[in-house]
Amino acid sequence: MPGTKKSQCCDPCRDLHHKCDGIVPNCSRCVRTGRTCTRGRRETKFRQAKGRSTRDRFPSNQVWLRPPPRVDFVLESGSGEPDDLTERPSDNSSPGRGSVGDAESVPLTERPSSTLPQANGNGQETQTRRSGRPSSLSMGNILERQHQPRSWPLRDPQEAHLLQHFVDKIAPFFDCTDRQQHFAVHIPYRARRCETLFNAILAMSARHLNRTTSFDPFASDHYYQACLEKLIPALDDHGVTMDDDLLAATVILRLLEEFDVPLAGSDLRGHSFGTKAFIQGPASMTTTPSLRQAVYWSGLRQEIYNALSLQQAPDFDMSSLNSYFSPLGPDAGDCAWANQAIAHCADVLVFCFGQAHRSAIVHAELKAQNQQWNETRPDSFDPYFVGDEVEVGTTFPDIRFRCAWHAIGNQYNDLARILLSVHDPSVPTVGPLRRRLVQEADDEIRQRVWTVCGAALSNASVAPAMVVGCMAIHLCGDRFTDPQQQDLLIHVLIRMDALHGWPTDALQRQLRETWVVR
Repeated sequence: MPGTKKSQCCDPCRDLHHKCDGIVPNCSRCVRTGRTCTRGRRETKFRQAKGRSTRDRFPSNQVWLRPPPRVDFVLESGSGEPDDLTERPSDNSSPGRGSVGDAESVPLTERPSSTLPQANGNGQETQTRRSGRPSSLSMGNILERQHQPRSWPLRDPQEAHLLQHFVDKIAPFFDCTDRQQHFAVHIPYRARRCETLFNAILAMSARHLNRTTSFDPFASDHYYQACLEKLIPALDDHGVTMDDDLLAATVILRLLEEFDVPLAGSDLRGHSFGTKAFIQGPASMTTTPSLRQAVYWSGLRQEIYNALSLQQAPDFDMSSLNSYFSPLGPDAGDCAWANQAIAHCADVLVFCFGQAHRSAIVHAELKAQNQQWNETRPDSFDPYFVGDEVEVGTTFPDIRFRCAWHAIGNQYNDLARILLSVHDPSVPTVGPLRRRLVQEADDEIRQRVWTVCGAALSNASVAPAMVVGCMAIHLCGDRFTDPQQQDLLIHVLIRMDALHGWPTDALQRQLRETWVVR
């Protein structure tokens, strides 16, 4: 009926209080977990009686049960910790305390230390309010509790498996422009003393394993909720924005969110507020490679991904990147050059989707910077193998790079060039030259998209390179009209989902619908 608002959230996600992406007929979460995705169930509503009657009264012989002397209300997140608002003595001798989780949840192996309540200096444990704010604790106490040393080595085989999976498969998403590989080397060690970071690592690993294997689909939610219970109250305090562990946890959760939400037309800002609080804080960048710098560039790439998916300017202060807009010196390493290409792409996004007027002068300057990077970058960015020249639509070019940052630097520079071609203010909107100039621009755009996808497939083990390929298809896949070209683009998306678990179903469906309409 006209004017009726249809429910976007499906019935299973509403019952389990999960975020639903609203895709019909089956949302991504239901597809992933194998549930039947239904919508439109009418919930029972009770109407309050207008007046008292004998039906409101219980009979005199009504039997009442005596409540127990103590009742614990347990959080539905499955943490197993009572939701008390008062402090009470610690009692670690009762491991059988119940846990309420999802009705469909598969029981997880009990973890030796992360599920136990933390005690304060007086031997009393302190609980957190349902609102996520601490009770009877200062922020300093919260940070102290977050950095409690874990029992090491780990005793839980599942935790050990998830930690190793993070090092092998997840860390490359972050370390693609970091020669020191801070996420693979330093983050797991730091997680020993930061429960929030540790749970973020396990949540991300569990989600990736569930996307690529038959791993328990509910394990990630368990660790995710445990992480948020401590991370959210900490983010309320501006004094913790220099904490590298919490910054890393926020960026890891943002990657998890990207795995949960499709690329096409989705808002991925669930944890962007936390990322911005860190990368825009004081001393967010350093002159030498460090963990904070590695996390900064990971957060910036995530912001670019989100800006492209929503077609809007990155939501952060670009002044922190000023040093990367000037020519790099001879001592700059390859990773610095790759990061400069990323910073340039962010600057181009501000030009394309920002509020300011897109002037031809600024466009020419950005185009000159793009060309300058391509001409002055070190020779090490040249591919070590290039296959035979191929035309757009026949097959993708074989372009192999020696290191991940070489592929990433070239791809982001090409992605920026694609954006500049799409948003070229010098192309006339009317007149006899418009048709020819638009056709030339489309030809260049298709050629560069083809090159980015070729570099992605040729370096398919580099997950971020495949992500950039998907971003290019999302931007300009609609410009390909030949069925053979369209099939090859869909192949890139399918390959990304199969290899790295990245959700591309929504983008595939959007492209097919667009191509059919044409």
